Amino acid sequence: MNRPAALAALVSEAFEGLLRARRMTSLSVALIAISIGLVGAFFLVAENLKSVVETVRDESTLTVFLRSAATEADRADLESVVQATRLVTKLRRVSPDDARARFSTWWKTLGPAARSLPGNPFPASIEMELDPAAVSSEALPPFLRLLAAHRATEEVQFDVEWIRRLRGAVALVRLTGLVLAVLLTLGAAFTIANVVRLTILLHRDEIEILRLVGAPELLIRGPFLLGGLVQGFLGALVALALLWIVMRAVLAWVAATKNALLGVFAVRFLPLSTCLLLVAFGLAAGLIGGVLAVRRRNLAG
Repeated sequence: MNRPAALAALVSEAFEGLLRARRMTSLSVALIAISIGLVGAFFLVAENLKSVVETVRDESTLTVFLRSAATEADRADLESVVQATRLVTKLRRVSPDDARARFSTWWKTLGPAARSLPGNPFPASIEMELDPAAVSSEALPPFLRLLAAHRATEEVQFDVEWIRRLRGAVALVRLTGLVLAVLLTLGAAFTIANVVRLTILLHRDEIEILRLVGAPELLIRGPFLLGGLVQGFLGALVALALLWIVMRAVLAWVAATKNALLGVFAVRFLPLSTCLLLVAFGLAAGLIGGVLAVRRRNLAG
């Protein structure tokens, strides 16, 4: 038998075996989908927490909100004080109109409400890009107190701590997802192994005949290995489809509530790289399960 014919026979046997045991195959795919779906949910949460971090300003950015009564001389004096410290690499003035335009760009669902207000509630501010070394230096706390005490300052905003904590939460969720992925992949592999073993039992007589006629091991074991891979692949695809459907349903519910605050953060689906990673977990579960099932003692007569 030439290679193309052998490959065609292998694929045909694999799919016929899955169809004959379609109830067990469906159960296996469903269990794998649940496992991969749980992992995908962790990654989906981490992805959207990451988008929140990206939406807020960088941890090296410091903002000084100015008093409404602050004069141009007050602002110039504040800038000279800042530049004298050499902790800041860049200054940027933000007018109230600039602040409202930026708000409308960042928070699209709340933009119309902000533009409809009779007045402009956004204060003028000065944004400062800190030197990276200044973020963790001992000179930073006195500098923040100096800014807060200035006559032009209404409030100093420096959110480095909670941004770092949020980034830590994203890293923890992703790590939890990876650990859970490994554990559930092993669990799914044993599920696939049991299903493949049942398929082997259904083909016991055929396996004996193939051995008697001297069929190569690839033709004997291959269909079962391929069957495991197919189950893992289908389970991963079902999991991704369910995650997408659930996400769209949540977005539809948010839209139906007509509550602008619920739509502040844009929800996005998993990136292609993460989707491929979940498919890889499914294939790994299928391969491990297939390898466990086609050990010689399971194929012995």
